[in-house]
Amino acid sequence: MKFSLMRDDIYNALQKVVTVIPQRSTFMMTQNVLLTTEDNLLKLSATDLEITLLSWVGASIEEEGAVAIPGRLFHDIMRELPNVELRFEVDENYRMTITSDFGRYKISGVNPKEFPRRPDLGENVKQVTFTNDVLKHLIENTIFACSTDELRAALTGVFFNITPGKIDAVATDGHRLAKMTYTDPTLPDLTISAIIPTRSLNYVLRNLDGEGTSTLYIGDKHALVEMADIQLFARLIEETFVDYERVIPQETPLEMQVNTAEFYGSVKRVSLFSNPLTSQVVLRIFPDHVELHAEDIDYGGEAQEQVGCQFNGEEFLIAFNSRYLQEILRHVPTEEMMLQFVRPDYAVLIKPLENPENLEQLMLLMPVRLDAAE
Repeated sequence: MKFSLMRDDIYNALQKVVTVIPQRSTFMMTQNVLLTTEDNLLKLSATDLEITLLSWVGASIEEEGAVAIPGRLFHDIMRELPNVELRFEVDENYRMTITSDFGRYKISGVNPKEFPRRPDLGENVKQVTFTNDVLKHLIENTIFACSTDELRAALTGVFFNITPGKIDAVATDGHRLAKMTYTDPTLPDLTISAIIPTRSLNYVLRNLDGEGTSTLYIGDKHALVEMADIQLFARLIEETFVDYERVIPQETPLEMQVNTAEFYGSVKRVSLFSNPLTSQVVLRIFPDHVELHAEDIDYGGEAQEQVGCQFNGEEFLIAFNSRYLQEILRHVPTEEMMLQFVRPDYAVLIKPLENPENLEQLMLLMPVRLDAAE
């Protein structure tokens, strides 16, 4: 195996895959990066057995081959080298020699056949292509609502429900729900659903370019996201997602329109005075303003603020966990927003007043009991 390329080229590709290497593993082979040369490309792969990342870069190939190299050591060496041409040669004992104009370095590798195989998507593979900005919207505006409770595995990922002309991305932890809907008549005529883990989607966000397109392939047990110069294989969560449509109110007679930045700033300030165990903030809503109140009885802290709003009802009292409320407000992209109510003990819908073309954002937050908040 012989190839050469510039240090920056291999380092940039290596950075994309090395982060998936686990800190600790009972399967030591996952500590390696697999290097493969093929069709004037150097391909780099790393895996933790749940996520597999593959990146590639153009190289001058003299002799094709493959080798598995200790990933973090290889990354550290590449990081310290200047941007000069590097020549790589691997002998029959999988020992790699790296040569530059000013030095030579040797690393012991292992047989690439021992490296975990790339996941097989199976025969029944469905695919859909997005522009990168659409895929980013679908993930960024839902992933924050995923659960971290491994006992509720189905809620630890984003649920993608793909139907003809429409894609719903949904996440919930039981207290809040985030849903993004993308409609496009040119989408492929297929029906499929899958739950993709949050950790995998964070890697997708990290590697998405600002422009271009990406393709999502959904197989039997794995998904593949193919971006400009990287492929990410993710093991799907094989659980049944909750019936989220059941908790979304179909009719909301009460509506409050408010400036997003003003409301968010007030919630942040007032919540500093809430009980640290409950983080409860009470909203008392009037036709032209909303009063926010928080109190920590144990330490004597209390805060109250007032923000202008437009409300189509009379006086209305409701309370929220301020941490969840702040998380949702951070994902409202518009200057003005809408909160839609049914009653003080029922789910509240939170929406931006405007949405990007073909996209619709909806968030839901469960209130807390008023007698616990007062």
